[in-house]
Amino acid sequence: MAAHESIHEYYLHQHRNIEHYLELCLSLPEAELVHELRLSIKKLRAFHKLAEQLFSGDQAEHIYIKPRVRKLYKVAGQLRDTQVQIHLLTAFEEQTGIEYAEFGKWLLKREKKRILRFGRKPQHLVPHSTNQRTHQRIGSLLSQTTEEAILYGAGRALAGLYLKAQKLSIGDKNDQNLHLIRTLTKQMKYIFNIMHHSYTDFVFREISVAELHEIEVAAGRWHDNLIRIELLEKFMDKMRAEDEIEKFKYQKLFGACKSELDISYNDTYRIVRKALNSQNQVNESVS
Repeated sequence: MAAHESIHEYYLHQHRNIEHYLELCLSLPEAELVHELRLSIKKLRAFHKLAEQLFSGDQAEHIYIKPRVRKLYKVAGQLRDTQVQIHLLTAFEEQTGIEYAEFGKWLLKREKKRILRFGRKPQHLVPHSTNQRTHQRIGSLLSQTTEEAILYGAGRALAGLYLKAQKLSIGDKNDQNLHLIRTLTKQMKYIFNIMHHSYTDFVFREISVAELHEIEVAAGRWHDNLIRIELLEKFMDKMRAEDEIEKFKYQKLFGACKSELDISYNDTYRIVRKALNSQNQVNESVS
């Protein structure tokens, strides 16, 4: 099985990416840079999920992302969500020809606050990778473990995530479960990316990369619509009560956004259930 870049080298590359994008974001936290920082952290978490499968017997243990990195990820997420909403509002205004200047100003003010909060995070929030004990342990694992063991571990990691997501998909239909499904399927996608980067022939038969991508797109749209409703509610709670015309305008906006949220919610569940249960349907038809 041909390797494009060793999995150990790719792991080191993700650590360097976090340090690189953190430095850039602290100077100028533009939307795309914040996105790339979060993406690098997600990929690092996927490496940790994979590494958990490479411990055996008494050595088996959970490997956690450092609390400081989790905090950074959360703050960057709040900033990213706000920046996405600014973009969505601009697109909606262009589409409808109606301006929502007050909400736009409120979002920009929120963005500035998040930028200040993000900028106050010290640069040692993500220490240099060479000083991290976890980094050294995982690095040793990836560099010393056989190809066969890594392929087997990746299959186990994906199978565990797949079964959790599948169980949730046929369970109660609610926001919490859909959030968990979104997280699990994203972790699967990043493990796929890791394996395909270093082992181009890697296969996991339960679900395809294309199906995971379809879930990601649909769930991302639902998530953005959910955040829009949450932020719009916060903004409307602070509106002055005397301006009835403005209140009515934003109530209509809320109604339109709620309709889009409901549509995206149902679409996402339809796609999730189809992708996560298609293999079972095939097996049933064969038997």
